[in-house]
Amino acid sequence: MSAARLRRFDRRRRIELVELDQPSIRQRFPEIDGEEAMKWMLAVDSKGRVYRGADAWAQIGLLLPGWGLLARLAMLPAFHGAAVKVYAWVARNRYRANRTACADGTCGVHFDRKKTSARS
Repeated sequence: MSAARLRRFDRRRRIELVELDQPSIRQRFPEIDGEEAMKWMLAVDSKGRVYRGADAWAQIGLLLPGWGLLARLAMLPAFHGAAVKVYAWVARNRYRANRTACADGTCGVHFDRKKTSARS
């Protein structure tokens, strides 16, 4: 889910979105690895627990109106493996799927990284 979509769903403003390049982020969230955050969505709850990928998506979904059931299903053992695989596929393809959001060139770095890593 893109940041813009997330903001639309988060009418109660329960989720704080942060930019990784903000100077205070490393101090505020020392447990966050910047390289990892470029690959996977990361979420930190009020107790400082870090969730990654599908688990981060599910934790965020629990806070959004209308997404709770799907988030709870994704956390169940019977569905969790599938949720992890679907999330990994979406994460790998998110810049291709959002080409219109990247039309101004803001995703160019990510496209270049993908090309580089695919050749290695």
